[in-house]
Amino acid sequence: MCIRTKVFQKTVNAVTHVTFKAFTNQEIWHYINTYSPLDKAGAYGIQEWIGLIGVTKLEGSYFNVMGLPTHLVYKTLKDFVDGL
Repeated sequence: MCIRTKVFQKTVNAVTHVTFKAFTNQEIWHYINTYSPLDKAGAYGIQEWIGLIGVTKLEGSYFNVMGLPTHLVYKTLKDFVDGL
C-alpha cells in the first residue's frame, strides 16, 4: 500500500499467513459453485463459508486478508500527521 501527497510518500505492507484444513472435493466444488471465488485475490474470501469452515490458523492481520490492513493505514496516516 502506498500513501502519497505532493511532499510525502510512504509504502508499507503487511504479511498474513493463513492455514486451511484439507478440503474434500465436494467442499471445494461447493465453494466454487456457490461463492464464485475466481474474482478474489487468492481465490477465496476468508469471511465466506470457506473461511468459516476451513481456516485453522491465522498469523497476522485478518483485515489484511479481507483486502486492506486497516491498522497499517491508521498507523501510516498517524505517523504522517504527527510529522507535520
